[in-house]
Amino acid sequence: MRILITYQYFLPAYKAGGPVQSIKNTAALLSGIKNVETYILCSNADLDGSISEVEPDKWTDYSNMVKVYYNSVANSRKDIDAIIQTIAPDIIFINGLYSPVYTIYPLLYKGTARKILSVRGMLHPGALSQKSLKKKVFLTLFKVFGLHKKCDYHATTEEEVGYIKNEFGNDKKVWMVPNLPNVLDYLEPIEKTKGILKLVSISLISPMKNILLILQALKGCSAKITYDIYGPVKESEYWGKCLELIPTLPSNIKVEYRGEVQPLLVHEVLKGYHYFILPSKSENFGHAIYEALSAGRPVITSNNTPWNGLDNANAGSNIDPEDTAAFTALLDDVANVENADYKASAHAAKQYIAGQYDLENIKGQYKKMFSL
Repeated sequence: MRILITYQYFLPAYKAGGPVQSIKNTAALLSGIKNVETYILCSNADLDGSISEVEPDKWTDYSNMVKVYYNSVANSRKDIDAIIQTIAPDIIFINGLYSPVYTIYPLLYKGTARKILSVRGMLHPGALSQKSLKKKVFLTLFKVFGLHKKCDYHATTEEEVGYIKNEFGNDKKVWMVPNLPNVLDYLEPIEKTKGILKLVSISLISPMKNILLILQALKGCSAKITYDIYGPVKESEYWGKCLELIPTLPSNIKVEYRGEVQPLLVHEVLKGYHYFILPSKSENFGHAIYEALSAGRPVITSNNTPWNGLDNANAGSNIDPEDTAAFTALLDDVANVENADYKASAHAAKQYIAGQYDLENIKGQYKKMFSL
């Protein structure tokens, strides 16, 4: 069987965040299955337009039974059809909604391939609220031209199943199969002194990730808090607002932007912090959140992600992103946690995430979706 995965970005490009990790992990699963050939069609550029150091415009070996086509020139439907036809896939696993080249053209491919569209969180109300008019027009045209009828769908949560059926119709076939995550080795917690807190975010910098909200909450904190930000700037205007706020923070708050970090270095970065923080407006999955919890770092996030119940599990906290005052109070409370209690929370974070996922069962669900 030949499975083609399409998405605009793939490793070594990494700045598009979670979907790249999801595709990497899916390809790794497929590479270990007998008689399955996996192909990935993507661009040769990263989210910021930087060109990856790859050999473009040919099928290149990536790993065992996995090949990648890093496209640099093919932008027409005819060109994409020709690339797909060279491998004649049995299944096309399309990731994301809004790309003509990597979503629309594969959907229109006239071969016999079964098509599965993974919406990757793009129908969540929080995601739709960003650039809402453009997305509304796109989705309207998507349905007017009947593209929503050309595929099955992939959702990673039951909530996302509802978003898909609400948008495209209750009759649509939706496979609910959770993401395959990266599980990090447990990190021993660093020493925690009452009144002192070290926070870190590792994410794209965009309104969806709500970095500005963290800064607004920190402005009212009385504890001594260090907050480091890692990740590529996706929206410069939004980041500009963050940069304007940082110098106005009180002297007990230290904020530093530490640039981008390669996915393989995330584990090393997490070593130096008490808590991972990312109060996203929405998350389809949140690979960075999962990785932090698996490494034993408690997480502070919003109530708009799959990772709820953190307070009850002693694995962090879920906050209401509309209540900045409560967020400020929470950060001061967390800063005042003493070492023994913090160590218990770090251990609980690892236990919490281990209880959320049965990885072998999820792998079986992927095999069923792909009819393997």
